[in-house]
Amino acid sequence: MSTQHSATILTVEDSNAIRRLIAYNLERVGYTVLQAENGKEAVRTLQSAVPDLIILDVRMPEMNGFQLLELMRRYPKAAAIPVIMLSALSQPENIDRALALGVVDYLVKPLDPTVLIAKVQEALAIANEPRESWDGPNRRQFKRVAIRDVSLEPQPGGRTVDISEGGLAWRTKSPPEEGDVLLLEAHELFEELEVADDNLRVRVIHVGSVGLGYHRVGAAFIGLSAGTRDSIRRFVERSAE
Repeated sequence: MSTQHSATILTVEDSNAIRRLIAYNLERVGYTVLQAENGKEAVRTLQSAVPDLIILDVRMPEMNGFQLLELMRRYPKAAAIPVIMLSALSQPENIDRALALGVVDYLVKPLDPTVLIAKVQEALAIANEPRESWDGPNRRQFKRVAIRDVSLEPQPGGRTVDISEGGLAWRTKSPPEEGDVLLLEAHELFEELEVADDNLRVRVIHVGSVGLGYHRVGAAFIGLSAGTRDSIRRFVERSAE
């Protein structure tokens, strides 16, 4: 079923097939989609239109995604547009560079249309938050958070950790701030999920008190590799059986 949206999204991708796939999936749920095949064409588009969101490839001829981000940061109106970066590059240094340039999310190819739509909806929701809560120098310094004593089974008071393909939630007495980008140190959790990554990056979406000095933290994954995403998906499907 199609859901109506009023947002306009600019997709910047040099592959015609991928660009059309993105446009098709966004248009079928009601978004208006503008297309550019490289960074220079995107600049020309931005001179006449201000989209609500940009989906940006990294490796492109003429001007790559990082160069376009650096250029956009010089202009307040362009810098305020939320950006989801899309790339086959899953190395931590590329993800961290994108986050340092202000992207709200980083998707690793191959493209999963369901994940794409969910991330677009999430990014547009973030864009409606007060800007200062998602930006600033303190948001560029990625903090580390350790998740220990993991329990993914129901217990009195609920699970210690809830996980899905989109993110996870956990309880803590030392909560981060909404908007923080975190590197998770959760070796117990990674072993349970059969995830090979040493660290997973997340952005904190929600922090709420649950009593007795505890807070529930909800966070969305950033830059999951296809292998890690598949491992989490298999775990979630097994848990639902």
